[in-house]
Parts: sequence; structure tokens; C-alpha cells
Amino acid sequence: MVIERLVVVATSFRRVGFGRMGDFVLPPEAHDERRALQQTLGAEELVYVSTCNRVELYALLPAAPDAERLEALRFQVSCFFAERGALVDSQAFFAMAGGEALSHLFRVASSLDSLVVGETEISGQLRRSRDLCREVGVCGKALHKLIEKAIGVSRRVRSETAVGDTHVSVATIALQKIRKHFGKQGPGVTALIGVGDMSRKVAQALQGTTGKCLVVNRTFAKAEAFCEQYGGAPTPLETFLEHPPGWLDLVFAATASDEAVLRREHLEPALAARRKAGVQRPLIVVDLGLPRDVDPEIDELEGVVVVAMEHLESLSAARQQRLEEEKRAAAEIVRQEVERQLREDRFRSLAGESAEAMLSSRMGHLCDQDRAAILSFVTGLAGRMARQPVDLAS
Repeated sequence: MVIERLVVVATSFRRVGFGRMGDFVLPPEAHDERRALQQTLGAEELVYVSTCNRVELYALLPAAPDAERLEALRFQVSCFFAERGALVDSQAFFAMAGGEALSHLFRVASSLDSLVVGETEISGQLRRSRDLCREVGVCGKALHKLIEKAIGVSRRVRSETAVGDTHVSVATIALQKIRKHFGKQGPGVTALIGVGDMSRKVAQALQGTTGKCLVVNRTFAKAEAFCEQYGGAPTPLETFLEHPPGWLDLVFAATASDEAVLRREHLEPALAARRKAGVQRPLIVVDLGLPRDVDPEIDELEGVVVVAMEHLESLSAARQQRLEEEKRAAAEIVRQEVERQLREDRFRSLAGESAEAMLSSRMGHLCDQDRAAILSFVTGLAGRMARQPVDLAS
């Protein structure tokens, strides 16, 4: 059976805090690191997932692990990141297997385990992580299908519960904070540092306002392409940092950098200009980088309000209280889908074993191609039968 060989080894901001999450993030170009993780786990397949508040490894092992093997996997992953400079303690990672791991995957895909329940970005992040691991050569058909099923569960949760009506993400909560501060007119001068999904949401929200927007990125061509679609003035990151603007109202930073890109000296010209003009309203700095894009010393600057991931967690607490009933309904959907997937996996496995026995004992004259076709048909039919209502499949 496939599911009994499924394992997840993971950590999140709840275990290590936001400040340490960046230690476990592998950049997209770290192909060798992903292959090394697959070897470390002794996995047939691997999908490495990193988001703004979690890092997870989904692995398909050659055999179902026992408790001792799970603990060994957790220790191996801890050592893997510790060797690369991460601060790892005994509580940093957890490990699950089988149906428990599948349930966790479905909950994650459905945003039930997110910082903001109902956020809309996680399913896309799962798909991109899977596709990257397929390109690297560590993800095969089995994990590809399980991730796709998880994304299907998330669609069902969004369509059948009010969790799906909220259309929120970390970025949208940050946008609510921005709108509350600047009102309908929006900020006068904005600097968007980074051109990812979160910056795109901000740029779309700013369209129609009269302010000026600088789109700052390390790769100038990407900033130009961003501005062609969403507006703004493309600016190389190096130019922005070497010659800081003399005026800013809003800085929104969301990059993949492994160190802070914005420091105290980069904001001082804007703060001086604001003081000279007698502006009382603070400069807003939104930092959604992982690890942080904004040096913590900026938090202490007079006339600056920093909104970071830690603040967004507290902002989401009241909203999550209101969503408790919908979360229970969504959790029931996840439970049903896990049971359905386990049943389908069991049907396929039993059908495959029976077909293999029959092929060996009575159809030894068939060629390998015909045997494979019959086996595929039988297991496929068993899977379709397993998708029928429980009373028909039991």
C-alpha cells in the first residue's frame, strides 16, 4: 500500500518561531540539497515544501515505518539542517506516517493548519513545490497524485464551507492594515521590494490610487516585467539601497533573500524628509520575508511602524475564533477524504495482489506488456469501486 509508506517530517513557526524558520528554507535552485534530503531519508520519492510559516518533507519510503524508524527520520532531518547552520533542538521537527501523515497533508492543503485559516496561497505553493521536485527528479507519480488529491480536498473545503468564502492570506491581512492606515487615497510613495505573489497583491490593491510606486528587485528585468503588468517604476535593488529615496510612505518587502535587505540607513533619508515636512503619520514597513527582509533594528526607529509575520499572527486570532464552526466542518471533509483515500489504496493493493497471484498461477504465458495492462486495469477498476459510497464498498 502506498499510504502506509507515506511519511511527513516537518516544522513550523509554532515550534521554532518566525525568527528561525529561515534556517530551514532551501531556495528553488538548491537542487542538490533536495536530492541529498531524499538520500538522507532513504526515500523513493520526496516533495520538499516551504512557505512563510512551515517547512515540510513528504517522503515515500520503501516500507511502512515503525515508531523507531520515524524517530530516526526526525533525527536525520534535524542533523541535515544542523550541519547547514540551523539552530535545531529536540522539538524542532515532528514526524508522522500513514493515515496520520495523509490527514496532515490534506489539512495543510486546506489551510486548516495555516497562520490564517482560509488563506488561498497554500495549495498553489504545494503544487509549485511538487513540480519543482519533479523537475529535480526526486518526486515520482505516487507523491504527484497525493499532492493533487490534497489540492482537490482544498477545493472541496473552499466550495462547501465558509472557510472558502473568505479569500484571505497573509498578504490580504497586511493589505487590510495598509488600507486602514492610508484610507482610500492610498500611500503617496510606495516601495515594493520583491516581485512575488504577495507584492503582486499589493500592486493590484494600489491600482487606481494616485501615489507613486517603486518596484524594487535584484533582477531588473523581472521588475520591468512586473511593472508592465501592474504598473510602477522598475528599480534595481542595488540602486535603491545605494541611493535611498528621499520620501516614502510605505515599504512592502517580500523576497526570497536569506538575509535582511533593508537596514536602518536605507530609511533615514525618507524619515528626514518626513520630519522636515512635518508629517506626523508614521512610515509603514510591512515585512513578509522569510527570513525577515527588514533588519530588526528598524523596529526601534522613531516614526516607523513595522508590520511583520508575528503581528499578523495576533491579527488573525480574533478572526479564527469566528471560524471555529467552519473549521469543524472543514475538518470533517478532510476526515471523509482521508477515509476515502485509505479505502481506495486498500482496494488497489488487494486487487493488485490477487491479480498478481492469478497472473503467476494461470497466465504465465502472457508477455510482460499484457501482464502490465491487466494489472493496471484491475487496480484502476478497484480504485473506481472504492470511490463509490461506503455502503456499496464495504
